[in-house]
Formats: sequence, structure tokens, C-alpha cells
Amino acid sequence: MLQPSRVAAIASIILLALAFTTRWPYGFYTFLRIVVCATAVWLAVEAYQFRKTPLAWVLGGLAVLFNPLAPIYMRRTQWRWFDLLALVVLAISVGIVRPRRADATHSA
Repeated sequence: MLQPSRVAAIASIILLALAFTTRWPYGFYTFLRIVVCATAVWLAVEAYQFRKTPLAWVLGGLAVLFNPLAPIYMRRTQWRWFDLLALVVLAISVGIVRPRRADATHSA
């Protein structure tokens, strides 16, 4: 079963991928900021708890970049690079933050 933080990361990754497909209404990008920021904060806390401090800092920076309360304004072409960066960071963090445990029933 997937952990809730992984589900949030996958949802964020899907939204970031959708941002590349076409021009969306402004509300989509606001929603994207909220979801990515919240997911980055959640994963940063988990990364810190699992002693993955460098990843926690990167995710914290991502949360600041996508912060919907004090938004950073850039041109759409500039955001595309940060959307891609966020997509890659979240995809990597899904596997790094909390690695799966080996199933106890398969151990010798």
C-alpha cells in the first residue's frame, strides 16, 4: 500500500507534467502552487525525520519557490524550468525519503 506522502508526491508530479501540456487558466497554476508547496513541506519533514537533511533542504527550497502566500513571479518560460526541476526532485524523493522495508515473510 502506498504511503500518503507518496500519493501526494505522485499527484504533484502529475500536475507538474500537466503544466507542460498546454496553457491552463491561472487558477490551475495557483492550485499547482498549493499542492506542490504542501507536498514539498510534507516530504521535507519526512526527509528530516529520516535523517536525509540535504534532501529536506532541497524540498524546503522547493516549498519556498512554490509558496502560494508570497508568490514568486516569473515568465511562463522560466517557470517551465522550475516545474521540470520540481518534477524531478519529487520523483527522486519518492524513492529516497522512506525506502520500502523488506517483507518479513520472505526472509530466511
